[in-house]
Amino acid sequence: MSLKNQFGGVARFFVGTAPRRFASISVLLAVVSSIAPTKDLFSQWRHYQRLYVQLIRNRPDAARLKQRFETGVHQIWIPEQHVVDRCSTCHVALQEASLSDVRKQPFRPHPPMPHSLTEFGCVVCHHGQGAATTVQEAHYSTKAWEQPILPSRYLESSCGQCHMDVLKGTPRLNQGRNLLARYGCAHCHAITQPDGTVIVPVDEPPSLEHVAEKTTREWIFAWVKNPQAYATSATMPNYRFSDQEAADIASFLVAQSTASENSRKELKNVAPPSGDEALLTGKSLYGTLFCSSCHAIQNAAGNLVGGDLAPELTRVGSKVNPEWLRRWLQAPQGYDPKTRMPRYRYDEKQVALLSSFLLSKKDDDFLANAHLPESDAQSVARGKKLVADYGCTACHRVNGVNPPESFAPDLSRIGSKPLFQVGFIRGMPETLPDYIAGKIHDPRAFGPALKMPTFSLTDVQVESLTTALLAQTDRAVTMPPELVRTTAHAKYHPGGDAGRLMEDLRCQSCHTINGNGGDMAPDLTLEGSAVQRQWLLDFMNNPNTLRPMLIRRMPKFNLSDAEIKSLSDYMLSAYQASGFDSQALEASALNADAAARGKQLFYTKYACQSCHIADGKTDKGYVGPTLAGVGDRLTPVWIYKWLKNPNALSPGTVMPNPNLPDGEARDMTAFLITLKAHQKGGTK
Repeated sequence: MSLKNQFGGVARFFVGTAPRRFASISVLLAVVSSIAPTKDLFSQWRHYQRLYVQLIRNRPDAARLKQRFETGVHQIWIPEQHVVDRCSTCHVALQEASLSDVRKQPFRPHPPMPHSLTEFGCVVCHHGQGAATTVQEAHYSTKAWEQPILPSRYLESSCGQCHMDVLKGTPRLNQGRNLLARYGCAHCHAITQPDGTVIVPVDEPPSLEHVAEKTTREWIFAWVKNPQAYATSATMPNYRFSDQEAADIASFLVAQSTASENSRKELKNVAPPSGDEALLTGKSLYGTLFCSSCHAIQNAAGNLVGGDLAPELTRVGSKVNPEWLRRWLQAPQGYDPKTRMPRYRYDEKQVALLSSFLLSKKDDDFLANAHLPESDAQSVARGKKLVADYGCTACHRVNGVNPPESFAPDLSRIGSKPLFQVGFIRGMPETLPDYIAGKIHDPRAFGPALKMPTFSLTDVQVESLTTALLAQTDRAVTMPPELVRTTAHAKYHPGGDAGRLMEDLRCQSCHTINGNGGDMAPDLTLEGSAVQRQWLLDFMNNPNTLRPMLIRRMPKFNLSDAEIKSLSDYMLSAYQASGFDSQALEASALNADAAARGKQLFYTKYACQSCHIADGKTDKGYVGPTLAGVGDRLTPVWIYKWLKNPNALSPGTVMPNPNLPDGEARDMTAFLITLKAHQKGGTK
């Protein structure tokens, strides 16, 4: 029998008559209908749930775990964020703390966190495709899904979708946001955070409107070629300019320079000191004025010593004009009105000694190859075009060139950038975190014509910046307002004569007041409630250390008695804590017997001398402020309330809350106010 006849026979058997056709179709329909349930029976999520049942079978709390376990697909729906989350279908033990010894996924419990897993789910933080129930579709990129699981090193970026403030548990996110502002990223890129606030740069690059007064064309050339060759801590990036481009930029910047207010003031003719003794005196003055609190200088071993709030001074003698330096030390704002450097009111002798010391900090090698031809109009014109094309005025003020508009891409939603819009370089993993990190590390690798410069960043800094940028997502923008956490403060400017004096001294470069200012020195928001008037007057006249282990110190500003009184009166009246009553503690309760009990508590029960010095002869505590002389410095009510709850007065303070009963807090206050500066070994 032929194959054709055989096939015809089979066909007639199944569909030869109407009843047979009906029966065959019914059987076929039943087979097809059974495929989906059968496939579901062998699905990955059922496999993991069966493994979980086996895992808990022999554990001591097996009965409880089995009772809590629910089979089937688990789902969390968050309509406000358009999130469907089925992750717990496989990760069934997320909330089982008793399984903390289990390390194998997907059965490892979630570490403790301040959010409810059932309220927030997994994909809000970890990303991935929440609706999927297979490992491949849930965790990795597919043709229809570009949001794979977020690598663990960038997980803090998810916190940044809701939290605009600084969090203790997100050091990478905190550092990344700080770098975005400090390294000038926000000068070129618009970065609007989910709460609607814009990241504002805090690096304050210097004005170049009067640069010819300050330095030479040769120095500008060498600096533009490689900023880090001059200062290893320089935050200005390297644009990889050619010699010709750097020379043209230098020509233009010198040509556009105008006279500053300082240059029009008469400079007293003080003979500069000379000799080794003068240099030693200048170095000593540099130290006693605590210039190193803000500026760093490389020591003999090549290590930077000092702060990073202001420019490094290792080679400043190769940079600045001696006359400019003297004028700058006398009146920084006369050259750059926006500078954060205070006016220190140095006398002529101090200016001469300081400038002599700073001018000795030279490196002749830095300018060894800076041999430039005479500048001409063509060079100036080319330099002006380069300054405009490369967006130099996004950071610096330059005469004749306006700041650029829309110079660089908006990064407000960079964390949700579609991969089809990304141009990956060969060999790079095709993920968004890898693209962002690669672009930060070496922008020109993505195209030699790109204008984004190369920053001198460590691997940790690149990771932190990537973390901060990954927080800028579409989901963050559409986050319900009640979930967004921010600590934004309105701009604060002190008023009156005292306010103008505080502006002249640039107090908020170091101190925070009402949520605004620097973090290098103590917060002054409640200072008027904390300190006694006479101590404040004495401190303003001659600042001294309160924390022996700190290198940074408040300098002496050479203020007049009238200026000191004006500042002190303003601080004592304006910077008061709400609800403080100076009469809240009766003087009779702070007697000798209470002080004796307080001393016993201080040294024995609470061992406060482990961190603080109350007696300079015996105590060795260098972590916290010295308490020798605290009876002259702090008010009794402040001491009492601080002992009761330090964090209420200074959120985030490292001092633990001892949870003192009222009586013990009162007795310790009585002891502390007996510690006067005139006691032997004491200090204000």
